[in-house]
Amino acid sequence: MLNQIFQILILVIAPYLLRVLTRRMGTENWLSPVVCCYILGIALRNLTSFPLDDKVSNLFIQGTIVLAIPLLLYSTDLLGWLRLAKSTILAFGLLIISVIGSAAVSAWLFRNQLSGIYDLSGMLAAIYIGGTPNLNAVGIALGVEMETIVILNAAEIACGGLYLIFLTSVAPWFFGLFLPDFQGEKQTGPDEYLPKNGYTIQELLTAYGLTLVLVAVSAGLIFWLTGSLENAGLVILLVSALSVGASFFPKIRKLGGTYESGEYLLLIFSIAIGMTADFREIFSKGGTMVAFAGTVLLLAVFVHVVLCRIFRIDRDTMIITSTAGIYGPPFIGQVAAVIKNRSLVFSGIATGLVGIAVANFIGVALASLLARFL
Repeated sequence: MLNQIFQILILVIAPYLLRVLTRRMGTENWLSPVVCCYILGIALRNLTSFPLDDKVSNLFIQGTIVLAIPLLLYSTDLLGWLRLAKSTILAFGLLIISVIGSAAVSAWLFRNQLSGIYDLSGMLAAIYIGGTPNLNAVGIALGVEMETIVILNAAEIACGGLYLIFLTSVAPWFFGLFLPDFQGEKQTGPDEYLPKNGYTIQELLTAYGLTLVLVAVSAGLIFWLTGSLENAGLVILLVSALSVGASFFPKIRKLGGTYESGEYLLLIFSIAIGMTADFREIFSKGGTMVAFAGTVLLLAVFVHVVLCRIFRIDRDTMIITSTAGIYGPPFIGQVAAVIKNRSLVFSGIATGLVGIAVANFIGVALASLLARFL
């Protein structure tokens, strides 16, 4: 019992400590709290003799991802996003097409090297359109083994890290060789990259209360329709849909602290899923996973650039929408500073939130479609 309590304390407190540590060390952009949480969980499982309880880990894995999705989606403003510049919406649509096509082609290429390749493709499509929470949500929805989810996360972190270095170094010059310059006034002065809205305890209680209601309604409807709750995918998709619906209400969309709370739950999730990882599996399958994830990412970026060239999307908009889909809102400010165009920060954040909103549905649909043909 004491070991379980200590394990729970690690899951709840360690994310806060790691987030503070990475901020003070200035490593958030290359050694993020998410990566640190994965490392901690894996280290506890493989490098210590601490008696981890898999039931506790799995309870936190299932619970945190279901609660995090609504909290991340409440601040989505779909109607506001549709009022953005047409080039931003078009560029993000082209990114979605690029990712879906690349994931499908890569699945065919690696169909004999990796089992369950259709599920892996759906998960990668989800993360390259939305973000880390979508990969994990789609993996759970599809019933993928936790060790496989961990390996794919690790592979994506390796590939995504290299692309982020490219984005923040030579990418503006390189993409500028193929795409036209941004047409419009650039904001280059100092500003806050992401909105830092204060929040009250009452707002957090409201957000969590609403989240619990949406989860309960989703579970109840699925049980009523199917007679069981074994299909986690249906619950996750319904929760996602209801959360997007809730975001249309301004009072809900403006609740403070919802996105930050969702991010914190994802850090807890990262430690919990790391606690279920077996190093032997990671070492035996990791190389092929990295090659697969890298192929999907490289093809997606290549096709996205080609399509943007055809539709005459400018370089800055292409880079921002690529960042929004592949990395999500937190990295928009950093990349906007590199391209010296902070006028795209708002549209980039909005696009990243829309990506999180739609990625679960696209990932599950793609995996189901590929399963019929591969």
